[in-house]
Amino acid sequence: IGKEDENRRLLNNARRLASEASRYADIESENSRLRALLDLKSERTDTVTAAEVFARDPPNWFQILWINKGLSDGISKDMAAVTYAGVVGRVYRVLGSKASIILLTDVNSAVAVRIQPSGIDGILEGRGARNSFLKYIPQDAEIEIGQTVVTSGLDGIYPEGLLTGYITNIAKKSGEFFWDIELGLMENNVATE
Repeated sequence: IGKEDENRRLLNNARRLASEASRYADIESENSRLRALLDLKSERTDTVTAAEVFARDPPNWFQILWINKGLSDGISKDMAAVTYAGVVGRVYRVLGSKASIILLTDVNSAVAVRIQPSGIDGILEGRGARNSFLKYIPQDAEIEIGQTVVTSGLDGIYPEGLLTGYITNIAKKSGEFFWDIELGLMENNVATE
């Protein structure tokens, strides 16, 4: 009986320690995310307001998130919505204390972008999936998987130089003038800018 009690006590201790380790990992992850958002805010000279996503529209034609900031917080239509990892979309609709964000992956989304380091400009379009596609890049342009794509600022909505994603797939279609380029995007907690 003494050994059984000792085993039970050790098992309970192990469970408690595993639970504490899990909580610690969650706190560490949140701390890293918050530090990155603080770094983003200090890097940008324009208006930056942190917001939390509290809802997502049900799966349909549109890819929209709702944040807990609105007109009363200085949010306005077409502000860029970014995370510490890059652009996720733009403010689509603004109410008193909340706003909707249309994601880069939405079929109604188009962003003027630039491939780094080559400086080639194109348009990033959503297609309703988790990835978006880069359009109007000529097939004679030298591009590679993994290259960074940032906002160019040419659309007048997104400030220049915000990360939108990385090239994940390049395909050449016969008879076409442009590459078929797929981008991997970021979707995380949203801050508006």
